[in-house]
Amino acid sequence: MTAQRLIGCAVALCLSLSSASAQEAPPPDAADAVEMIELMLGRVPARHETPLAAMHGLGALYARLHAGARADTPGDLGLWILLGDIALRSSDAGLTQSFAADLLPLYRQDPDAVLKVLSEAPWLATSACHYLSAYFGSEDRPEANRAPFLEAERNRIREALPGPAAETCFAALSASL
Repeated sequence: MTAQRLIGCAVALCLSLSSASAQEAPPPDAADAVEMIELMLGRVPARHETPLAAMHGLGALYARLHAGARADTPGDLGLWILLGDIALRSSDAGLTQSFAADLLPLYRQDPDAVLKVLSEAPWLATSACHYLSAYFGSEDRPEANRAPFLEAERNRIREALPGPAAETCFAALSASL
């Protein structure tokens, strides 16, 4: 696959994740989309002059998408979850810790919205459920809350996600990290 075709597919992915839930919503910021594509490709985003500026820019992108997801801005939840997948694949420790701390509270705010994104892009279930699992037992969050959460959400997850994605999610949620 050529680089141009890969970039085209990645742009389509970002746009589909951002518009799957709301067809009338404005498209994502083009510079943010390009930044996410460059991150997927393992590149330092070109919109930033230095790697340090790119690190700060990534933090700002995270904050914008997370705030939009919390405010139910159309498309931001899907893009934020995609950014989490990128962070996990690139082993960005700081960003993965942020997702581990922030995804479960967002899930509790609107579990159906999170599961809708995962049902529309089931390949994101692995990383999203990893982050849900990572919430328990890290920092001051008790590991003992994992089992009650899984029991309470099992049927909702099973009904919302395709079989393999649900099983992947259950495996991640059952494992202590």
